[in-house]
Amino acid sequence: AYGDRKYESFAHWWKVTYQAYYDMGIEVDYVSMQNEPDMDATYAATLFGPSESYSSDTIAGYAEALHAVYDSMQTLANPPALIGPEVLGIGYNNFQNYVNNLDTSYLDGYAYHLYHAGSGNDDSKTNYSNAENFSSAMTTIGNSYASLDASKPIIMTEFCTMQSSTEESDMVGLAHIMQVGFTDGQINGYIAWELLWGGEGQLIGVCPSYWGTCGTESSFFTIAPEYHAMRHYSKFVNPGWYVVSSTSSDDDNLKVVAFRSADADSVALVATNISSSEVSLESISISGFYFYSATQSVENGSKSQVVDSASAYTLPARSITTFVFAADGTTPVDPEVEEEDGSCTAEYEVTIVDFEEEESVGTWTSDVATAPSLVTTALDGVSQYAYVPFAGCSQSEEDCGYQNVRYTMPELYEGLLGYCETLNITAYGVEETNYVNVGAVGEEWIDFQYGVAVPQGEWTTVSVDLEKEGDNASTQLKFNSDYSGIYISKITASGCCDLPSDILSPIRQAAYYSENSQNYKAAVYDLKGNRVWTGLRKHALNENGTLSIDVSKGAYILKTKAGASKVLKK
Repeated sequence: AYGDRKYESFAHWWKVTYQAYYDMGIEVDYVSMQNEPDMDATYAATLFGPSESYSSDTIAGYAEALHAVYDSMQTLANPPALIGPEVLGIGYNNFQNYVNNLDTSYLDGYAYHLYHAGSGNDDSKTNYSNAENFSSAMTTIGNSYASLDASKPIIMTEFCTMQSSTEESDMVGLAHIMQVGFTDGQINGYIAWELLWGGEGQLIGVCPSYWGTCGTESSFFTIAPEYHAMRHYSKFVNPGWYVVSSTSSDDDNLKVVAFRSADADSVALVATNISSSEVSLESISISGFYFYSATQSVENGSKSQVVDSASAYTLPARSITTFVFAADGTTPVDPEVEEEDGSCTAEYEVTIVDFEEEESVGTWTSDVATAPSLVTTALDGVSQYAYVPFAGCSQSEEDCGYQNVRYTMPELYEGLLGYCETLNITAYGVEETNYVNVGAVGEEWIDFQYGVAVPQGEWTTVSVDLEKEGDNASTQLKFNSDYSGIYISKITASGCCDLPSDILSPIRQAAYYSENSQNYKAAVYDLKGNRVWTGLRKHALNENGTLSIDVSKGAYILKTKAGASKVLKK
C-alpha cells in the first residue's frame, strides 16, 4: 500500500514494540522511527533514502516508511508523537532533502544530528571548537521550518566530539554550540547524547568495573568539564521557557542567549566568553526585573560556582556565566554552590535506632538459638533496650563456628553509611566484658572492628570506622562473639556529610518531631480498631482537642509515637 518495500511489516514492528513498552509502564512521548537513516553503516542497520523516487532501486524510502508507521501508530489508543528525519548531519542540504520529500503532517517535530556541517566542516572534534561552522545550516533550517509550523519543535537529538575522553575546552565549545542552536537555529531542545557513559564519557563517566573504568578505582563517577556547560542551560532554564532576543556589545567573542519563563517572572541569560581574554560588562538591563544570582564556570578553573553581583559582570577568559533575573516580588529557584575541595558543608549525627523509643526490637536475623528481644526493665538509667544473645562458645571451634546476628536498618537509611565517618553502638555486657566483632554489611562485610570490648556494669559506646563503606550501601549491622550476649540501647552514625535529600528530609523531619509533639505522625482508630486516618497530629485536632478530620461523630483513639489518647469528634 505504501511502496515497493516491506513498509507495513516495519510499521507493525514499531507498533507492537511501542505497545510492549507502554504495557510495562514505560510511556514514550516521542519516537524517531530511524536513527540516522542516511548512514550506510558497516554493521547491521537500516538505510533509508529520502524517498523511493529520490533513491536508488535498492534503498527503501524514508517518506514511505514514515507514512506507514504513522498510520500504524494511529490505531493505538495512545499514539506517540513522531519526530524526524534525524539525519546524521545538517551539511549539504541533507536535512532538507529528507523533509522536502515527505509529508510533514506525519511529523510532530523535527530532529537532526550535527556530525557534519557541510562546506568541508565535517570533523566533529574541530566543530566543537568552531561552533560557528553550524551557523549557516542551522539558520537555514530554523528560518524554513521553525516559522513553517511553530507547533512543531526542532530538536538537536545527538552530537558529541567522537573522542574517548573530554578536554577542558569542550565545556566552552558545547556552550557555544548550544548558543548558536538556540539563536540562529531556533531549536527548542538540545539532547546531550553521552550524558552518562561507561568509562571516560562525554559528560559523566560511570566507572564501576562491570561497565567502564575512569582511571581511578575510588571514583564511581567522573564529571567532565562539558557537564557544566549543559548544567548552565538545564538548571536555570525549565521546560516551557522561551528564547527571547538579546543584544550584546560589539565583541564577537561574547555569545549570549536569554530565556524567559512561561509566566514571565524569571529570565536566565547565558553568556559565554569564547576568547582567551577577560570581558567586562557594564550592566545587564531588563525592564521590570532585578538581578537575582549569577553562576560561573571557567575553563581550567572553578565550575558552577555562585558569584556575587560585584564580580558577576567580569567574565573570565573561556568561561560561561548564567545570570538569573526575577520580576519584582518573585523569587526564582535558588542556585546551588558546588564544593570542589571535598569539604563538608553540613555534618550530621544520625540516630539509626534508639530502642528506648521503639515499640519493638525491629528486624533481626540470628544464627544462634535465642532471637534478640526488647527488654523493658530499666538498667543504669536506660528504660528500654535490645537484648542481643551470642554464641556463648568459641567460634573458632568446629562444633561452634561463626554464628552471626544481624540487625536490618530502617529502609530510609539504605546508603546512609557511605556519607558518614563512624558507626556508634551504645552497649552493655550481659554477664562480663564481652569481646564482640561488629560491623556494617552490604554486598559483603566491608567495615568491621574485631574484639570490641563491651564491659558489664556500664553503658559504653563502641565505634566502627566507615572509611571503607563507600558505595557498599549497607543495609544491615552484623555482630558475632564467643560470649553470651550484650544489651544495645542506641545505634548512631556520626560525621555524616552532605546527605542527599531523600535521606536528609526524614532526618530533619524526625528532629522536628522530637521538638514539637504537634508534628508527630499520628493515626486515628475507631473503637473497633479500624484505622480511619493518618497524618500529623496537629492536622487531626482542633485547638480544643477535638477531632477536626472528616469522620463520623463519636469517640476515637489517637496514637502517636508518644502514646495513645481518647479523642472526640463533635
